[in-house]
Amino acid sequence: MRIIVAFGLFAALGVAVSAFGQDSASTRFETKEVRDVVYKVVDGQELKLNMFLPTKDGEPVTKAPVLIDIVSGGWHSGAPGDGGFWRACGSVDHGFAVVSLTHRSVSPNCVFPAQIEDVKAGVRFLRANAEKYGLDPDRIAAMGASSGGHMASMLGLSDKYRQFDVGENLDYSSQVQVVVDLCCTADMKTYLATVPEQVPDPVYSVLGSEKRSDVPYEEQAKPLLEKAALYSPITYVDAEFSPTIILQGGLDPLVIPKQSELFYEALKGAGVRSELWIDKTQGHTASIFSQEDRQKTIFEFLQW
Repeated sequence: MRIIVAFGLFAALGVAVSAFGQDSASTRFETKEVRDVVYKVVDGQELKLNMFLPTKDGEPVTKAPVLIDIVSGGWHSGAPGDGGFWRACGSVDHGFAVVSLTHRSVSPNCVFPAQIEDVKAGVRFLRANAEKYGLDPDRIAAMGASSGGHMASMLGLSDKYRQFDVGENLDYSSQVQVVVDLCCTADMKTYLATVPEQVPDPVYSVLGSEKRSDVPYEEQAKPLLEKAALYSPITYVDAEFSPTIILQGGLDPLVIPKQSELFYEALKGAGVRSELWIDKTQGHTASIFSQEDRQKTIFEFLQW
């Protein structure tokens, strides 16, 4: 376990480093796209995912490690994407399967735990269909930024916490093997209890409330604290939580760095393999993922 505070974009390294190491130009795989796969239907709404699967000489690869990108911003999610960071850095070329996963968007009639239930259903679906798509059910990582990071972190809960597992494929686990989190609200309760005026509006929305300027923030936050704890990944951190790497912008005005620091300290205290990277030059942005040295760090953390 380690914590790294980055003061720049690692320009001092002098050379670019491949995320896949020295032999990154060796074995290459082609990509098979499987789009708009319905993994769940709820209240008449189809929830979909896209898969980008490695193939070799036209044949599917078996037991491919799975890298999930959660499409989410402010807990709003649209059509499945193209795999985000995972695919952009060439993961499929190196034998990884990339999955772009959506969930129901937050609305007055769709707040927590709906979004958590959705992404957990997505993981169970992938495990239930692992043989069909050539996936390794024992090597699944989930990544997300902001609310996507929160969703990814909720997939780190050990299987003794099954209250968010509802629907199909309940014989399968919804816990991933690795969490990659960028600036998630890991401890909503502490956030609301200490600096409620700084808490982003979507946090209030997803807890079934509204951030209002005509009511003191403390009064708005108080009735939400119990819910906030229930839906915070930090609440469930124990020795069986998934290994987690956290990336955080030191200039983030929406999710303050303290959130990532608290999450990391909880993980470290529980003995979970974990790392925290704070880039003091970055704000609330997924561009932290785009640096090649960060890519190398993330793939090394997977240990696959």
